Amino acid sequence: MDIDGRLYDSKAIVGAAHGYEFPLAGPLRTGDFSGGEATVTRKLEELGFTVRRLPATRSGPNASLKLKPGAIYTREALGDLFDIHDATLNTGVFRPKAYHSVWLFVTRDKTPDRTQYKDFLDGDVLHWQGQTSGRTDPMIIEHQQRGLELLLFYREWKYEHEHAGFRYEGRFLYVSHSGSNPTSFILHRVPSDLETEATWLEQTEPFDPKDIGDGRTRILREIVRRQGQRSFRQKLLSAYEGRCAISGCEVEEVLEAAHIMPFMGEVTNHVANGLLLRADLHTLFDLHLITIDTSNFSVLISDRLRGSLYEEMAGKPLRLPRVQTLRPNRNALDLHRSGG
Repeated sequence: MDIDGRLYDSKAIVGAAHGYEFPLAGPLRTGDFSGGEATVTRKLEELGFTVRRLPATRSGPNASLKLKPGAIYTREALGDLFDIHDATLNTGVFRPKAYHSVWLFVTRDKTPDRTQYKDFLDGDVLHWQGQTSGRTDPMIIEHQQRGLELLLFYREWKYEHEHAGFRYEGRFLYVSHSGSNPTSFILHRVPSDLETEATWLEQTEPFDPKDIGDGRTRILREIVRRQGQRSFRQKLLSAYEGRCAISGCEVEEVLEAAHIMPFMGEVTNHVANGLLLRADLHTLFDLHLITIDTSNFSVLISDRLRGSLYEEMAGKPLRLPRVQTLRPNRNALDLHRSGG
């Protein structure tokens, strides 16, 4: 299902919605209801959602079935896991012959001896430049038609992880491209099947009280990632005096640095392109379910939030920084409101 340009599994959306509507009953599981054209798809379209039907992949193995999202893999480890002895595994785009997959190896900050492509992962959106020759561009653009899954292996810099490994980010979908030599692509993450992933974790990572310390470390890292880049967040905390721009919440641990226009490098880490928002409001803002009316800097909410606890936010004045130059840019807010 397509919501404001982001893709979500339609059946998972309905199952989760049941949990919100009937908290005592909880979310529906995969086997509790049918997810076909006659049920989930039809109902979502009646409610105004856009359901995108993806073509079925070819018969045969998908490499994603053997990989765990969030795990760190070196190229050598991948070669051993998939019995690959092809030297092209060391390139940025790799097509394993025995699988219907394309692997993208992306490093944000390149070493000086490498071509300085402008690649970065912003949440669920990958901004990535293809090969200078453009040889693999058609494979990326047509990956769905060809029955190929795009798998992303990502790192901030070469030695972010031990032995120059990559974090496996999961499956991505082609969204758009522009330019050439190299072509600039935008790819979106395909949400994982949460129930499948939970089952995987239960089977492969049973509770181990000795590992609680490592678990806490992983949780803290994830919180820091969600809160946003440290320097950008600190500037917003200062500008908004440590309070959410919408709710006024003062609990610093749940305040996040929200970009008005998507992150496109350091130039977009400007206070005027940011809002300090409570974590749940940040999510709703990113989904365009909450926007800002720049005629009076008041909060607008989507009709889909009517009847929810967020309805009380409608019309609420935005808390603005005292310093005029630190206030959110009107043009950026207008573009966000229009879905830009």
